[in-house]
Amino acid sequence: MIGTVLGERYELKEKIGEGGMADVYTAHCRILDRVVAVKILKEEFSQDKNFVQKFRTEALAAARLSHPNIVNIFDVGQEDDIHYIVMEYIEGQTLQRIISDQAPLPVKKAVDIAIMICYGIQHAHERGIIHRDIKPHNILITTQGTVKVADFGIAQAVNKKTITFGGDIEGSVHYISPEQAKGEAVSPATDIYSLGCVLYEMLTAKLPFDAESMITVALKHIHDEPESPRISNPLIPLPLEKIVLKAMEKVPAHRYASAWEMSEDLLQVQANMHARGNGEVLINNGFMEDGEGDSLAKKRKLSPVGIIIILAALIGLLSGLAYNFSSSFFGEEIVVPDIVGMTMEEANKTLLDSGLTMSIKRSNNDEVEKDRVIVQKPAEGMKVKKKAQIEATVSDGPQLETVPNLANQKVADAKVAIKNAGFAVGLIDLEYDDQYEADIVMSQDPEYGTSYKQGSAINLMVSKGPAPNRVAMPKLIGMELEKAKEKLTALKLLENISWEESQEYYSNYVIKQDTAAGVLLDEESTVNLTISKGPGPAQKTKMVKIVLPEDKDYYNVQVMVNDAKGEHEAYNEFHPAGETINIAINYSGTGNYVVRLNGIEHESSNL
Repeated sequence: MIGTVLGERYELKEKIGEGGMADVYTAHCRILDRVVAVKILKEEFSQDKNFVQKFRTEALAAARLSHPNIVNIFDVGQEDDIHYIVMEYIEGQTLQRIISDQAPLPVKKAVDIAIMICYGIQHAHERGIIHRDIKPHNILITTQGTVKVADFGIAQAVNKKTITFGGDIEGSVHYISPEQAKGEAVSPATDIYSLGCVLYEMLTAKLPFDAESMITVALKHIHDEPESPRISNPLIPLPLEKIVLKAMEKVPAHRYASAWEMSEDLLQVQANMHARGNGEVLINNGFMEDGEGDSLAKKRKLSPVGIIIILAALIGLLSGLAYNFSSSFFGEEIVVPDIVGMTMEEANKTLLDSGLTMSIKRSNNDEVEKDRVIVQKPAEGMKVKKKAQIEATVSDGPQLETVPNLANQKVADAKVAIKNAGFAVGLIDLEYDDQYEADIVMSQDPEYGTSYKQGSAINLMVSKGPAPNRVAMPKLIGMELEKAKEKLTALKLLENISWEESQEYYSNYVIKQDTAAGVLLDEESTVNLTISKGPGPAQKTKMVKIVLPEDKDYYNVQVMVNDAKGEHEAYNEFHPAGETINIAINYSGTGNYVVRLNGIEHESSNL
């Protein structure tokens, strides 16, 4: 593979990585004369045409992303059976390696990394792309400390295949969201859950859920609550622990509404983080990472007695400062109460009682009642100075728009007007009306000029034009199809034909009609008829005995039969008076017969 040129442009130089789905090479781009990274799908994926198509589609979508915290994709291509993605080459290491070597990470470092991941996935979410596989393996840290989220294309394509807990998915299942583990639809909240798992691991050096079986791990994501991160690492501030656990809520709606919202809370933690702790030491009012002062310390070694004297002096000085000036100089610190969900009056009173003030920012919200607090900054549990201002974002309720006038418009034009005004088309009821032409809006709900929630449905009452004439439905059962059609045509009715086998009626005869005889129908209405495909009833024979009277010299004897084939003549002959005649009548199905003598009915009976 080394030395291969892909797309007459990318010359593979060195293999630098291998995963469950792809191998990664450095390559020289001959056109732009730069080093790039080329990710090549492994053979088992390249042979799957459905996967390759999904892979290309998702990779091309991810190529639209351009952000400092996302590994940029430059090109997507194919060379024979080789499918590849060309992306920017990152000098650095994966977050997985950093966690393996250094975890638990200092709180400040973990927060910095999480904020940059938030920025990257927020950019993708705003463009309709969900990563679906956020994990330390897919997070790259440059030598300058910039965080880059990678593998948007491959992550999405693979997650659309059936999940099997083995191979490369083993790395993913430790960060999988409950909805993914259950095979449900994903959303931006899916990436936020996975980021919560990554932040948990950075801070504690432990996975939130672990077990010998990957299926067991997935079930824990669905059913179990994670252990408090502060149990493993007491240096984690309480507000930061709340951020981690909120991001890992089981129900997507209970997590952060966006990665941007999560980053705002992380920035608040960052701003309120105390100078001491997290592996930092205070030197000359500045911060220095552990180990940076070793050489300076070696140059300024003190004797044990000197150290004791200096420590005693420092302790006395600091105690005095703490006693005399802590409140006046540094200011009293107050824990911010929770005001989310309160009315403005309740929130203001709660803050005043705590020695704090409130500023208000208003925002439309479909879910939170008007004049109630949606979100607060700083968040609950943060420490601030007395009389500090807490920003409360207060709901203005749903955004309202004015309903347009739709009456007397054609229904097609009314639909366009509804959508242009920010609403949805609701139910459309059709009614006959002599005053309005067909397809004209007669009325609307809600009425014109109403203030209505944006996105809500507007219902329309639309005319079908003047009511048509009405005709009585004829009886067609037992009638031959062509004759039935002639009757319907004469009444200006339409027919819809279906066929089925029948033992009662012969082929091409009507056996069912969906509208009973005598029911009034509008002209141009459609009637559903079921026609027999046969074989029809078996033919039967009945012997009929007729004794002729002696009133006349001769009689014309006629026998008419009405059966499954309709009405037909079974016998017609002249016989002398007083004669006894035995006639064999052939019939189909059920019916009756009539005997007429010289045209006058003599007798009748069922068959």
